[in-house]
Amino acid sequence: MSASASQQLASSAVEDKPALNAMAFVSDTASLARVSADLFNPTLGKANVREGTIDAALAISEWPRELDLLIVDLSDSHDPVADASALKTAVPGGCVVIGVGRINDVALYRDLLGVGFNDYLAMPFAEGAMGRAVERAIEARQRGGAGAVPVGNSQRDAKPRTLSVIGTRGGVGTTTAAVTVAAMLGARLKEEILLIDFDLHYGSLMLALDLEAIDALREALDQPDRIDSLFIQQVAQKKTEHLYAMGAEEAPTGRFQARPHAASDFLRSVHRRFRWIVADVPRGDPVIQRQVLEASTDILLITDLSLPGVRDAMRLQQMVHEVAPGARLLIATSGALDARRSAVKVADVERTLKRKVDCQIPSDVTAALAAINFGKPLSDAAPNSAIVKALRPLVASLDTPGGGGAAPKKVSSLLDRLSQGLKKK
Repeated sequence: MSASASQQLASSAVEDKPALNAMAFVSDTASLARVSADLFNPTLGKANVREGTIDAALAISEWPRELDLLIVDLSDSHDPVADASALKTAVPGGCVVIGVGRINDVALYRDLLGVGFNDYLAMPFAEGAMGRAVERAIEARQRGGAGAVPVGNSQRDAKPRTLSVIGTRGGVGTTTAAVTVAAMLGARLKEEILLIDFDLHYGSLMLALDLEAIDALREALDQPDRIDSLFIQQVAQKKTEHLYAMGAEEAPTGRFQARPHAASDFLRSVHRRFRWIVADVPRGDPVIQRQVLEASTDILLITDLSLPGVRDAMRLQQMVHEVAPGARLLIATSGALDARRSAVKVADVERTLKRKVDCQIPSDVTAALAAINFGKPLSDAAPNSAIVKALRPLVASLDTPGGGGAAPKKVSSLLDRLSQGLKKK
């Protein structure tokens, strides 16, 4: 292909995208030339690139409302974080701001992200580095602002949501349900969802998705105030376009004890990056269990059709009403036991819990094994699975108000005695 043909092809590709309105203040001559070259295509050669530092940017009294991108040099600043904060409050809210400077320090990078900068590059940087940084920042802005719109709300204005999935017994499919619901919810909303496995010692969520468990999750729970954008980027691993996951593999001999409000503080920090969080809640850690439930806006309680399962469903339902009275509670039945062969029926569960079961998840061992073997969510590995079909209405209802229980009815004698016994305790 000739040089002129390549230029025409590149020019036609650029014309498909709107030109960015960009300004840059860079003092280093070599870096100034590279910034100018990297901004040529996305701005159609109309970038306002000047020699200068952040002082020159701070001297501007009125910024163009349509400004998309600003690059500033922090090299001569005596307090780069304070100057960056002042600049961020002056430029238009949707403007992407990238800093450059001679200090190569991760602490400075985190501080700049904390005051609203989108990226920071230490000079001298390689040819094309600024172009890649601009692409990442613009893509992140489009995902966060002009991305998918949930039903009835804009994503930017929508409140953070935490869905906790907890099972009454081992083997009811809690992790499978959490992964499947998160994947289906992300695909439906076209929004990034974060899965968190709060079982630090025996969690299998990361294993099921063929992702690496990172011990930093325990540190984050211990010191949630130190979580920043860089930490989330490093620890939250991307599985699909809309699904991220986070989990740990602590040694069974570990003696980690969550401090008060650790989970709620941790979730609040992570919600700065993800609006929707789906939490796989452990049964064996009552401290973490209670804290995550307290911080939840939605709770999916899964029970099998057994007498111990119904007993524990009553216990957990009572705890949810105590620690998270404002959360929306959803009840599902699951497990390997066929409902037609179980002595406890779905109707018995509904009468005992005094409300309708929201979802009956059937057993589909073949599909579940396929998902584990492929390391994918069930909705991707076996989209026609009976489990996926059963969960679809529940997922569709998650971002809408509603829900409620059923009127109490006469219960069978065994479950009646169990219910009355629990109430007296």
